[in-house]
Amino acid sequence: MTDFSLHLLGSDRQFKAEELPPATSPHTGRQLRRVELELRVPSDLQDGLESELKAAAAPAGQPLQGEGASWLVGNHSFSYTDNARPRVYTHRVELQEVEELKASAVEVAGLTLVPVKYNEDFTEGILLVTLITEVSGEEGERLEELLVTAGDNYVDVVRRGVSESQLRMRFGRCLWQQGEGDTRLHNLALVADEGQPDPLGYVGINQPQLSRTLEKTVATSKALDLLVEQLHSQGILTEEVAASIKAAALPHDLTLRESREFCRTDKIESFWI
Repeated sequence: MTDFSLHLLGSDRQFKAEELPPATSPHTGRQLRRVELELRVPSDLQDGLESELKAAAAPAGQPLQGEGASWLVGNHSFSYTDNARPRVYTHRVELQEVEELKASAVEVAGLTLVPVKYNEDFTEGILLVTLITEVSGEEGERLEELLVTAGDNYVDVVRRGVSESQLRMRFGRCLWQQGEGDTRLHNLALVADEGQPDPLGYVGINQPQLSRTLEKTVATSKALDLLVEQLHSQGILTEEVAASIKAAALPHDLTLRESREFCRTDKIESFWI
């Protein structure tokens, strides 16, 4: 048994806890502490305690604060006895240490990005990294070129401050917002699923309608540009000009650079998880 401190029901409380075999973090490889403890409360505190423990349930709960560490609730059960008045509730709670995942920089294919916001999720063996970063100038041009040329290909990624191990990751949804001058905010998703099978039976939201809409929008924009250019240069619409405008309006497969315009938003924070 070991002495254990935990903030519960509005104050720091001391318990005796049993150390359990540690868990290995899928994010960093660190050994994370696991403990089990017994809590006893009278009936007037039962609802409050149960509410706090449920709110801290793994994997996405709000961690409980302890001395030098934060904890999520794993297995949790309780019982009660009527022999005492008021009724006493006994909780058995398994806790696992929570590690802080905050990258100081994310290196993507040799490009160093400093996160404004950062998050990691590990689900069904797949790591998902999301970050918001601000870039401008040559750095912004390099990032945009990388987003256009990488496509679904995997690139080398290092999450400085989280792990020095190099991962192979691909870009997921990557949104951007225009800032002042040539500054852009990017909301980037990176997925480490190389070698994993594609999900079966998945149908994209609003597909294929959305893809067809994007193709038509780009085609219409190009047709309008051509129309304005020809009207300006010739003054009239000849048969040849009309034919060329019709040809420009035909839908075509989008290039990655054309698709990037549809990832622009005026409120990038609204898409943060």
